[in-house]
Amino acid sequence: MKIVVTIATIDPRQGGPARSVPALCRAFVDQGIDLELVTIAERGKKAEQLALNGIEATVIETTGNRYQPGSWRSEFKAALHKGARSKEQGAKETVLYDVGLWLPSNHFAAQIAAQTQTPLVSSPRGMLSKEALKVSKWKKMIAWNLYQRRDLNSARVLHATSEKEAEEFRDMGLTQPIAVVPNGVGGSQGANFTAGGRELSANRSREAGNSVLVKTEGIRTLLFLSRLHPMKGLKDLVQAWPRVRPNGWRVVVAGPDENRQRAECEELAGSLGVRKDFEFVGAVDDQQKWKLFSEADLFVLPSYSESFGMAIAEALAAGVPVITTKATPWREIETHHCGWWVNTGVESIAAALQSATACGSQELRAMGERGRKLVERNYSWESAAKKLLSVFEWVLGKAEKPTCIV
Repeated sequence: MKIVVTIATIDPRQGGPARSVPALCRAFVDQGIDLELVTIAERGKKAEQLALNGIEATVIETTGNRYQPGSWRSEFKAALHKGARSKEQGAKETVLYDVGLWLPSNHFAAQIAAQTQTPLVSSPRGMLSKEALKVSKWKKMIAWNLYQRRDLNSARVLHATSEKEAEEFRDMGLTQPIAVVPNGVGGSQGANFTAGGRELSANRSREAGNSVLVKTEGIRTLLFLSRLHPMKGLKDLVQAWPRVRPNGWRVVVAGPDENRQRAECEELAGSLGVRKDFEFVGAVDDQQKWKLFSEADLFVLPSYSESFGMAIAEALAAGVPVITTKATPWREIETHHCGWWVNTGVESIAAALQSATACGSQELRAMGERGRKLVERNYSWESAAKKLLSVFEWVLGKAEKPTCIV
């Protein structure tokens, strides 16, 4: 069996899938699978994305961006034609695993799968949530009716990273089998945990002129680490903070800026008189990310929509208690007593902050340890890869229906 994986970008600044898909590919390769990754890179950044730890990859450089296929369409389609099985070639049986929605690359993947009679497994990664559908609503409605619904219906199986996402597929009228397989954490992503991640290097590092802050003696840290996007709920955190404002705490905000969220949140914090409590460090690389987790006492993601929530899983893996919302699929935070799983909105976030920051260090460490064990037990990349491989074998008619199929 061969797997051809397609995703528009693996630039880690573009969010969870861009970081998790290479890790999943690495786990497939570790299982001895023949795999090829086909993706797109902006001009000048192709070399960066070729550093994939032995994963065979076709990285197509574009003079525009992934929304404008003029400069990369032909090469992208040719790479998929070459990688995918066709009856004429008589090559080994292949599954095309496509990540994301709405982009030209996703449409081309569905086209090539049909032309080469290659089974398509589609993984929308949160792109069908109610909140995601509100972004560019009319464009998505047109795309849905023109091609996106047809492309998804052509997939043999849909991959959901949570039961919540599987429900979103059904809400959109999609009826084919769904494989519910969560992402993994650590391992292929390069996480190096010692004592739950708490002993990671505390050396200073810099990106784009922003320092990743060293732990300050006597000051506890609440960490927000995600894309700065309206859907992530950062403004709710800013508005909730002055209602609590515990002594001896700071808020560190890390992640790439989108839609001027950083400026708007800084202005909002200033108007509420808490600007000095917030430290914005910008986008961070993997090493800096794990350093921030090692220095955090609490992690918060007040998101309005997550199909999985990689940053939540990573925080738990690093032994950090989590505050997040019921718009994420992380009920286990509540059932395993490793944080707070609350409703969306300022009031709920403020109440959770009040409870969390009132906890002593020992109590927070105990919560973090429970979270670390939860992730270690249930969320490995090896497990995710094995489950998806059983799905692919089933699609090819070589195995019984796996238990992850709903």
